[in-house]
Formats: sequence, C-alpha cells, structure tokens
Amino acid sequence: MPFYIRIGKFAVSTLGLMITISLFISYVVSLQISRYIGILKSQTENIFLAGVLSGIFFGRLFYIIKNHDQIPNVISVFQIWNGGIDYYGTMIGVIIGVVSVAWLYNIPILKALDITSIIGSLMLGFGYISAGLVGFGFGRPVPMAVDVTPGFHLLRVFPFFYVVYKFGDIAPPSIPFYPVQFIYGILFLLFGISLIFYVIKKQNRFMGEVFSIFLMLYGISNIIVGYYTISRVVFNHITLEQLFGLLSFISGSVILMLLKSEKTNV
Repeated sequence: MPFYIRIGKFAVSTLGLMITISLFISYVVSLQISRYIGILKSQTENIFLAGVLSGIFFGRLFYIIKNHDQIPNVISVFQIWNGGIDYYGTMIGVIIGVVSVAWLYNIPILKALDITSIIGSLMLGFGYISAGLVGFGFGRPVPMAVDVTPGFHLLRVFPFFYVVYKFGDIAPPSIPFYPVQFIYGILFLLFGISLIFYVIKKQNRFMGEVFSIFLMLYGISNIIVGYYTISRVVFNHITLEQLFGLLSFISGSVILMLLKSEKTNV
C-alpha cells in the first residue's frame, strides 16, 4: 500500500488515515461497553481522550529523544502523520493519562484500566495492521522463500504466510519478511473482540479482571510472535520482545490471583 493516498489534489497519509479510522471505531465501542464496566459515558470520554493525547505526546517525545539525529528541523517534530511514534513511550503515556483522569474524577483505577485494556486491544490491532501495510516494523527475513514478488505469500509452517514489500514502501523491497505486524494486528483485534464479549456475558466480574487478562494475552502474543521479530536477543534465543512478554504474562497472572482473593465486584 502506498505511503500516501491521493484524494483529488490532496495527499493523505495512509497510516494517518487508518489510525484515524481506528480511533473512531475504538471511541464508539468504548462508549457502548462503558456501562458493562461500570463507568459513565462522560467519564469514558475523558479516559479515552486523555489516553490518546498522552499516548501521542509521550510516544512522540520518546521517539525524538531516541532519534534526535534524524529530526531535520523543528517543524518535523510536529509532523506525526509521517510516522515516528515510539511504541513503549506510547504505552507509558496512555497509562499516565488514564491513571491521571481516574484520579482526577475519582474513578477506581482498576475500572479505568479495564476499559482501557479493551480500547487498547482494538487500537493496537488497527495500529499494527496499519503499520504493516506501509512497511513499518517488518520481521526477520524468511529463509528459503522462493517467491519474492510484492504481496502476501503462503507458508507451510507458522505463521503460514509472509510479506514482500515493493519499492516506495518503508521496508526494504523484494525481501521476504515474517509479517509480524499483521500477526500482532490480527491477535489484538481478536483479543479486543473477545474481551468485549467477556465483559458483556460474564456476571460478577471483579475490578481489574479484564486488565489482568489483557496483560496475560499481551504476554502470550509477545512470547509467540517475538521469535519472528528483529528484536535484540538478550538470553540464549530469547528476544527482548519475548522477555517483555514473559514479564507481562507473569504480572497479569499475579495481579489476577491477588485481585481474585480480594474480589471487589464491578
């Protein structure tokens, strides 16, 4: 997919357009499920807005700090539609924004994190797929791949397909890559949809239950998909991404057990 889509005389960023669509869908969904979490729609709007703005701010800030030598001028600092958002900076920013609003409006933090987990899953899903379409964050090259024409190609083993980018995309062209962004995207969309049905169908949930489950699912996805990324190997064959995944899964499991023992129902 081209980095820019032309609509008449205007050139629109593909990544920016898809992220805008994902924001709209996530916003609508958050308002619909807020009553199942036990949060007012007005409070949900504040949580959503604070999480998005804080996530963008810290994501961009972390990116500029890490890649300051690639920022040509002051104006480019604000051109986020061209890409350049640090993943972990965004995650930190979202947490800061959500917790701040929860504290300000006297919303139980665990409730705020529950609804953020669902919104975050959907936004991560759309975000990963959007990034993958233009070549951001490609995975390791696929060994022994025969077909290197641009597009998606089938594999006989997991993840059962790979992607080859064309000239003009961000990723190097004519090289078969593991489609880590697309796998992450599909997984997180499935996580988000599953969590929506979970909060609608399950009675007598306790605060923080959805958040802890999200941490566990996030960890599992990183452990599985992290093998195919170009993330740095930190121990034996374990990548940095897999290490974060393991820590996330353990954290989610511990939080779930601790909260279950106290069990404050929604």
